[in-house]
Amino acid sequence: MQTRGLAVENEIESRLKRLEQTVQQLTGCVNRVLQTITPGLPQTNPEVSSPSCHTITTENVGPSHSFSFLEEASANVDAMRQSPDNTTSQKAHSELQYLSGRLTTTEIEQQSDGNATNFYIPSKATGYQLMGKFLEYSELGEPFFSVPSDDVLRQVIFEPHKVRERGWIAYFNYTMLSIASNENGENAETKNFRRNVQLALNNSSIFIEPRYANVQALCFLAMHGEDYAAPNLSWMMLGHACRQAEALGLHSPAYQNEDSRQQRLCLFWLLFLIDKSCSLAFGRPAFLPTALYQNVLLPDQCSLLKFKPHERAWFGDGQASAHGTRFGAEIVTRCIQWAKLGGSIADLLAMDGPVNQKQEIRSSLEAWYLDTTQSLTTILDVESASATSIQIREMTLGISTVKFQYLHSLILLLKGDDSSSILRLSSAREAISTLSSMVSNWSSVYNGLVWQLLYCPFTPFFVIFGNIIHSDNARTPMIEQDLDLLSATVDYFAEMRSQMRLLATVCSRLQHTASAFLRLAQVHVSRHALTQSVETPARPAQPPPIQSSHSHDHHPEDSMDLDLGQFNVASYLEWLPADMGSPWPILDSNRPEVSSRPRDKRPTLGDMFDWFSWDTYYSGTETLGGI
Repeated sequence: MQTRGLAVENEIESRLKRLEQTVQQLTGCVNRVLQTITPGLPQTNPEVSSPSCHTITTENVGPSHSFSFLEEASANVDAMRQSPDNTTSQKAHSELQYLSGRLTTTEIEQQSDGNATNFYIPSKATGYQLMGKFLEYSELGEPFFSVPSDDVLRQVIFEPHKVRERGWIAYFNYTMLSIASNENGENAETKNFRRNVQLALNNSSIFIEPRYANVQALCFLAMHGEDYAAPNLSWMMLGHACRQAEALGLHSPAYQNEDSRQQRLCLFWLLFLIDKSCSLAFGRPAFLPTALYQNVLLPDQCSLLKFKPHERAWFGDGQASAHGTRFGAEIVTRCIQWAKLGGSIADLLAMDGPVNQKQEIRSSLEAWYLDTTQSLTTILDVESASATSIQIREMTLGISTVKFQYLHSLILLLKGDDSSSILRLSSAREAISTLSSMVSNWSSVYNGLVWQLLYCPFTPFFVIFGNIIHSDNARTPMIEQDLDLLSATVDYFAEMRSQMRLLATVCSRLQHTASAFLRLAQVHVSRHALTQSVETPARPAQPPPIQSSHSHDHHPEDSMDLDLGQFNVASYLEWLPADMGSPWPILDSNRPEVSSRPRDKRPTLGDMFDWFSWDTYYSGTETLGGI
């Protein structure tokens, strides 16, 4: 009997080994297929490094809603009256191409060096310091994100190659990467953390094995991963997280452990919220359909009250608050309500729904915003008495984020509705006015997704730009205000550049993009004002006689008495209307004297048509010198 038992045990062990080998082979096959279908998926084998830095680009599919401004802006630039040698519009088109590349493609750069195949393992003393800092910062993510057990956490730090759930490696190392970069900028330490994240993601198990740690890590990267903040890449990571969440049944009440069940519900609704933001932005079907999941139970109030990041020691001058707060729980509940509305808006836009349905959703959206703003403001007023200035600033950031989210949704919903064009424009103006209160970085949790902070402002930005281009009157207080709003967007990206250290280069580039369109709008307003002045000049009833060029006191040598230096007269002539016969009538008796000359000096061509005086009289052209 003992011999038979050993034989059975050996047979089982042999079958398990064969099964493991088969699974490994299957994983390799699946990965090769995925690499063929989706080139943007990281490599499977962490032991194989790329010989050099390479970029993988995945083209975007499907129409977009938040980013449809690309086509609108391009059409508005083409609609402008351009001079042949003007490069301002060319720069604008170039910036649109850059934005299109950032929004509709995915680029992954993997740097390889001599240690690219090996995890960074700190010393024992450094490792335990990192562990303490990680546990301190991880409190900001409660109740949505959990931490591994102490044993798993030690293994993640000191023996990462033995960790089966690679999601913990990615989650820990990216958290430490964000902390280190925020404190000290880019250095050798941040490179080590980044390499560990890449090695964790290079194993396909994090994408195809449904595990809670994988869902959490992918969700974290899709939200606050600055290195992974390209909108399309964030969307793809979110997709993997949502599919694994469905496979795990995070929304299901089947879990016996109440704490575990509540935590999974919190993570599920966080995914649902982000999913609707992405669906609305890209015009793609949601990964978690609203009709299917809108009636899933919300986490209980006790669990949501754990979400109070602004009261942690990080925001409380080193001391955690003890009085408790309702603000975090309230903002989560309200954002989930918005997500359900956002899903309906995305579906309606995708199907080009009827006007009456848009009106219904618009009414629901406006009611939600008014109720949400009143509720959050009331809580802020009550809790401000016992809060620090930093905590008040964080709660104010949350209210501003909710406001921008509402205005952004309303702008998208009203697109194409001519009867609501005034409301859409005013919403865009208000959205840009809100940007200055939204400047923040990854450590703030009331500010939405990183890529939303960087790219969604361009939606209202180009609504305002389009209004400037198509305005009939270029010199009105509202147009001047719109130019100031475009300038405020440039300032916003400059401030974000100092906050997003890992994305400083991207922020600078986006600042340059906004600046290029601000410059183009300024040029257009100046030209339009000039054209209006020339087409409708104030002329006397009887124009004064014009001295003939053949006058007896005219000397040929005086005809060349015109020192223009580097001034390009042709650039002014091309702005004149084609049907304008002669420029001389503008020299009327009401023209102010710009320069004086001795009475005994003979008149010259410069007297009969003084370009500089003409330019000064018809003001508004001072900004054209840099064309």
